[in-house]
Amino acid sequence: MATARTQVTEPATPAEATVEVIEPGIPEDTGLKYDPRKKVAVYDKATGEKLPHTVPETWLDGRFPNLSATPSSKAGK
Repeated sequence: MATARTQVTEPATPAEATVEVIEPGIPEDTGLKYDPRKKVAVYDKATGEKLPHTVPETWLDGRFPNLSATPSSKAGK
């Protein structure tokens, strides 16, 4: 048994319900080169807590100013 097709003439969502998403901007070239394939451990400078997962090194180029690389425990060996 076939069903009748109905044509919808109204928009799926009203114009007032749209949400604008603002993504972090990519900063100007600072001379430092970050490898997008390299993952690094970071901590939040505001809370002082280490993030549970590693993140791409490019996140440290100024997109997220509250993040800082965790010092290596192998430094000086």
